[in-house]
Amino acid sequence: MEPKLVLLATREGLGQVRPEDREFGLAMFEKLLHTLESQPRKPDAICFYTEGVRLVCAGSPVLPALQLLEGMGVRLIACESCLVQYGLRDAVRVGAVGGMKEIVAELLSAGRVVTL
Repeated sequence: MEPKLVLLATREGLGQVRPEDREFGLAMFEKLLHTLESQPRKPDAICFYTEGVRLVCAGSPVLPALQLLEGMGVRLIACESCLVQYGLRDAVRVGAVGGMKEIVAELLSAGRVVTL
């Protein structure tokens, strides 16, 4: 059995990009998600915190890809404190809202953690 795999989304896109390249970062994150869809091995969970929570909220261009992965059994967890910080608590459109306790539990039970 393969070790549990958890991905961390800590930014609004993939990697660190300049503000003027925000759309590129989002497009690359979407490309990563669509590539994951076709892989036989999916992450067990994707945890979103700090600015990464914006990805699960209304207006995010990656919502359809995240919804598809969630439908394939990938657990999506958005940090409630982060959502509140950014005024997005009521804007969540995919995944579950959890506290740092849930995110830490995912991390500690993972055999592999990858930060995007």
